[in-house]
Amino acid sequence: MLAIPAGYAGAAIAALCAAHQMGRIYSSAEPFGPELMNVARNLGIFILPALVLLLAGPFRMWFDRFAPLYLFVLGAGVLNIYVQDDALAAGLPMIVLVYPFLVIFALAYLLRGRMSEMRN
Repeated sequence: MLAIPAGYAGAAIAALCAAHQMGRIYSSAEPFGPELMNVARNLGIFILPALVLLLAGPFRMWFDRFAPLYLFVLGAGVLNIYVQDDALAAGLPMIVLVYPFLVIFALAYLLRGRMSEMRN
């Protein structure tokens, strides 16, 4: 019940963040290739749980309650990037906390969805 709206909202947040990063690439004097790969990596990690929430199918009711947690962690990580002035203070929580959470969250939902399909 909550997985579909959380998936759409997370995909929208990821797309807006990627669009903002692409806008910054065109206005900077740094090389285009490495920065584009950085945007692609961020978009891939940010959107992975959204794709799992949208495509994995229905979940059990108690497991579905954790879907908004994806939005809170992604939103807090993106907000931290824009609030912090220091690059280390903005990037370190993303690498240490947000990226691993998003990957583990997506794998947990994907495997949980597959486990319920295997049982039926």
